[in-house]
Amino acid sequence: MIVVGIIGILAAIAIPAFTRYIKKSRTAEAAQHLNKMWAGSVTYYMSDFTTSVGGTDGLALAKQFPGPAAVWEQATHCCTSTGGRCPGGSTVWNDDGVWSALKFALADPHDYLPGYTGNGTGSNSTFTALAQGNMNCDAVYSYFYRDGSVSATGDVKGQNQPVIINEME
Repeated sequence: MIVVGIIGILAAIAIPAFTRYIKKSRTAEAAQHLNKMWAGSVTYYMSDFTTSVGGTDGLALAKQFPGPAAVWEQATHCCTSTGGRCPGGSTVWNDDGVWSALKFALADPHDYLPGYTGNGTGSNSTFTALAQGNMNCDAVYSYFYRDGSVSATGDVKGQNQPVIINEME
C-alpha cells in the first residue's frame, strides 16, 4: 500500500510537470518562425531593387521591408485540423508577395501561425513579425512578436528577444 501511495504521489507531481515541459518545448517553434522572418526582413531591406517607369529601366527603389501585410495562412487557428496542428505546405507561401519576399514557408505541420507587417521606406521603415498559437484550443492565445526598424546609420535594429504574451496560455 505504501508503494502504491508513493507512486501515486510521484505521478501527481510528474504529470503536470511533463505537460508544462511539452508546452514549453513547442514554444520554440514560435521563436524559429520569428528568427526566419527577421532574417528575411534584413535580407530584403539590404537588397537593391529597381523598377521601370515610363520606359526608363533601372530606377532604384527606396530601401524598405516587404509589406504592408502578409496574408495569414488561415483565418482561424488549427485546433480543428487533424492532430490539432496546422497542415504544412499551404499555397499562401507562394501566392502572397510578402511571404515570397521574405522567403518564408512552412512545409511541415505547425502549432503557431505566422504574421508579418512592414511599413515605410528608408530610415522610416518598420516591421513586425508575429507568431500566434493556441496550444489547448481554448479562447486564450499566446503571442510572440519582434519589431524591427532602421537605425540612423542604415542598419536594421530591433529586439534581440521576442516579446511574449501568454507563453503557456
